[in-house]
Amino acid sequence: MKRIVVIGGGHAGIEAAYIAARMGLDTTLLTMNLDQIGQMSCNPSIGGVGKGHMVRELDALGGAMGRLIDATGIHFRILNESRGLAVRGPRAQADKVKYRIAARRLLEGTPRLKLRQGTAAALLWEAGTRGLRGVELLDGSILPCEAVVVTSGTFLNGRILIGERRLEAGRAGEPASTHLAEQLRALGLRNRRLKTGTSPRLARASIDFTRLQVQPGDDPPRPFSFFSEGIPQPQVPCHIVHTTPATEAVVRENLGRSSLYGGHIEGVGPRYCPSIEDKFVKFPDKGHHQIFVEPESLETEEIYLAGLSTSMPPEVQLRMVRSLPGFEQAEILRPGYAIEYDSFDPLQLDRNLSVHGLEGVWFAGQINGTTGYEEAAGQGLLAGINAARWLQGREPMVLGRDQAYLGVMVDDLVTKGTDEPYRMLTARAEHRLSLACDLADARLLPVAREVGSLTPAEQARVEAKLARRERLRAQCGAAWVTQTSPFGPVAARAELRLDAGLSLSDFLRRQQLTSADADECLGRLEGWAAPQPGWDPALERDLLLFELRYAGYREREARLLEGHRAWDHVRIPADFRVEHLPGLSTEVKEKLKLHRPETLGQASRIPGITPAAVTLLHLVIDRSKAI
Repeated sequence: MKRIVVIGGGHAGIEAAYIAARMGLDTTLLTMNLDQIGQMSCNPSIGGVGKGHMVRELDALGGAMGRLIDATGIHFRILNESRGLAVRGPRAQADKVKYRIAARRLLEGTPRLKLRQGTAAALLWEAGTRGLRGVELLDGSILPCEAVVVTSGTFLNGRILIGERRLEAGRAGEPASTHLAEQLRALGLRNRRLKTGTSPRLARASIDFTRLQVQPGDDPPRPFSFFSEGIPQPQVPCHIVHTTPATEAVVRENLGRSSLYGGHIEGVGPRYCPSIEDKFVKFPDKGHHQIFVEPESLETEEIYLAGLSTSMPPEVQLRMVRSLPGFEQAEILRPGYAIEYDSFDPLQLDRNLSVHGLEGVWFAGQINGTTGYEEAAGQGLLAGINAARWLQGREPMVLGRDQAYLGVMVDDLVTKGTDEPYRMLTARAEHRLSLACDLADARLLPVAREVGSLTPAEQARVEAKLARRERLRAQCGAAWVTQTSPFGPVAARAELRLDAGLSLSDFLRRQQLTSADADECLGRLEGWAAPQPGWDPALERDLLLFELRYAGYREREARLLEGHRAWDHVRIPADFRVEHLPGLSTEVKEKLKLHRPETLGQASRIPGITPAAVTLLHLVIDRSKAI
């Protein structure tokens, strides 16, 4: 009997445990507090540009996050909706109380998955770091297993900082984990200190919402999951407020009392989610900063101020908050804080997220230097899949950069590493025209089939939608548009001359045609608007127009991709040594030894590795195969 233990009940741990159990492995999720599974310690939201892409990819591979946010979301919006389909990003505000309950209920109802409360103290092997046999807990008990996925979040040597105060904690109200961190360092793993932070929570009744800008959600809300039938929770608006000169004055007067600027923080913070102190110091010419006022739950009266992350003392935080319009009488229920924690250099990971040199161990989430629920969940899913496949004696499942944002993230981590908390951005993906989030189910269906991560009903649903999509594409190619055809009035309104006529596909490529024009044309096709689970006519129209109008760009991207793929398929032998290889500079040799690329494609993406060096490596590898 093969067993997996997942350490940590955050978003990475949920995905790792859920997918491993769905793949038929006996799985135990070990967490310090069963009541905090799926806790949203920071902003209670899921998705966004880049991040939302990964959630939809998770969902296409059988993950939990998309289903959980659909079941508990109270505010949904598509970001960048007026822009191209490739950079649109779904985002939803979660009811964090219901999200946590739904996550635990999902895990408790999953066959072959058990929950266990406790703190991991050490990993146990039969000999050295070979033959994993279990996880030892602080109480002395042992959870037997042959594979472990470590998803420890901010708990490894976690330290909360508020002003000059330091508290040993994994997050507010929960202890840090020190024993496991000490063992991992003793085993020779390179670690670093990183930092993240959170904003104060306020009492709803103490805020004058009439003075704030209302930010309504989409109506109707569009689900994250390809398998959801709707959004069950009542929907509520969010609000926007901006900092004032008084806010900046309070911050600047008290910079020395901030944990960050008072010299109390060692760790590096996230570049793309700076504290309010950082915003005023690093962007002095910006007149004001936008703050999102977001409800945390329908079950509580707490309000989260996204964009006001801070490590100031509580009394300074109160002055900052009360300097905002409409917040003059605001009351803080929970102050914001910064948190430092141990992460480990992801260059020590293989492409399947297993730890090099530690047999049976995978890392996922903030332990790898990332930030964000979505990044953690994506790694958790991939680590869980690969731990299960390893125990099943199957090859690892590695996503390419051209297949998914999840593949981009993992390749970035294990090839380039990170010296600051890593956040997914669409700009990181060189093939983003091929990675539109609404096509994730179609794009990743072959992978889902190979992994066996979808149920037969889920797989059939995706296949039926793709078959219908192909039939309708064929109709578009066959339908003929002339001035006297049923499509003629649309052409006339758009002032398009159709002397010789053209196919409906070519007609819809014309940029003069609006979405309403396209709807009128497509509505004439047989079966376009017929009800079907997972079929959204408006979304399908957008997908079709995207395919037709960006075809030239996508073909050019595909040609470039073919060149990249050639190197990605050339593996570098595990025992390949570069120390005495002539023709390579000392810098190239040092970087190859540090990064340990598994393919020539990975080697080519390491900063400082030239195309000439990769070509030389290719020649030497080919010669070694011929011997």
